[in-house]
Amino acid sequence: MYNDSVVPVKMESFSGIVAKSPISKCIETVLRRACLEKRLTIGLMPALKYLSTNSRGALFCIQAEARPGDSATHMQEVLLQAFCMENEIYTIKVDSEDKLKNLLGCCKTSLDFSCVLIHYPFLDPFSDCCEMDLTILSEAEKDLINHCETNWGYSQIPVIKLPEK
Repeated sequence: MYNDSVVPVKMESFSGIVAKSPISKCIETVLRRACLEKRLTIGLMPALKYLSTNSRGALFCIQAEARPGDSATHMQEVLLQAFCMENEIYTIKVDSEDKLKNLLGCCKTSLDFSCVLIHYPFLDPFSDCCEMDLTILSEAEKDLINHCETNWGYSQIPVIKLPEK
């Protein structure tokens, strides 16, 4: 009976192996490509607003760890994670909002980088057509999807350590 209630957990998800893996480089590559293609929504409140009208438009939701003691933001992040899980949006947790800001080359300190949505690529970004084209996903995006699929369904998402810059 006890063995039936135990949930198998991949040990590398909670060890330093994931934090040192090339997945952080995939995140960097995906973020930079999405930024060039204007497929980003930056900030927790803009992300919530976008998702309220377009729940199928996001491929990834990258969240920075909440600062200790910020219970309101933590609660919003937990609700956002649940929403993403329900709508099959891959959620990735990273170790630092500042590192995320640096990866995107932003120096404004007033902007909120606690959440970044990466939208699906479209067939033609300059047309009014909203048809998604999954065949044009980059190798980094596919690797990131594989990483998310591996950790799908676990109650605690592993935190990815972003590169220092």
